[in-house]
Amino acid sequence: MAPILDLSLLRRANQTPSTLTPGDEGLSTKYLSSTITSLTACITLMVGLLYLVILSCVYKYAYAHPKALNKVSGVWLQRYGPFAYVFLVVASLCEVAMTSWLLFQYRFHHNYPNTEVLIGIRFLLFSSCWTSLTAAAYSILFVHPTWSKHPGVSVGAQSIWLLVTWILWIVGAGLTNAAVPKLLMDLTTCGEVVYCGQIRAVFGAFVPAILCCSRVDSVWTWTSPSLAMAVIQSLALTAGMSAILWLAWQSARDAWDATKRPFSVMSRASQLFSTPY
Repeated sequence: MAPILDLSLLRRANQTPSTLTPGDEGLSTKYLSSTITSLTACITLMVGLLYLVILSCVYKYAYAHPKALNKVSGVWLQRYGPFAYVFLVVASLCEVAMTSWLLFQYRFHHNYPNTEVLIGIRFLLFSSCWTSLTAAAYSILFVHPTWSKHPGVSVGAQSIWLLVTWILWIVGAGLTNAAVPKLLMDLTTCGEVVYCGQIRAVFGAFVPAILCCSRVDSVWTWTSPSLAMAVIQSLALTAGMSAILWLAWQSARDAWDATKRPFSVMSRASQLFSTPY
């Protein structure tokens, strides 16, 4: 007995993209959206794990070949400094994943609130890529016993990097806030903005480790906060700049004690850019 063919399936298979029905286009867009979501999560996780593996190998090499540290601040910084870089890399990778997901959704569904939101999200994506790449490189250079002596890892170079990165995050957060100010001020409603929770997570409308209280149907309930990536990055970089300024002051004070006389601005700058920490 000959098999019975479903003519509707054959017609659908022979359809070109221009002749697809709205239902078929919706299914195709939904499939692409879910696929991109899975790929973004997997790629971000793989990149994060690869970074941790490389950093672990460099750390083992540094442990087998320790470098001489003359100052107490150097010992303290060598012990806890890599954790700050790892935090920046991991947080930036999370920001890369969220901003990439948002841009892909806007690309497939064309439902972004306005053009300013696209500009803000793209700028935050650039800032997160910049931070993840440079912080990963700095963490490896910082831990390595030989590479850490390079002038690019000095106190002055790290100060410039922190300042540039801090400015990028502040500008990105400002662009996003200016694009949807009501969405980020009123945390109880989304209005007509889709993916409002994701936008708030990217901008950092909620502070982690603090539970937010919201009223739903006249009942006060506690909800878990979203990840405050942009705000967290800005605060972390501000703390890093404070630590760098403290190290710069120590280097300048040591130079003053060594010479016992006033020194010029150029000699002070050379001291900062020649001392790793």
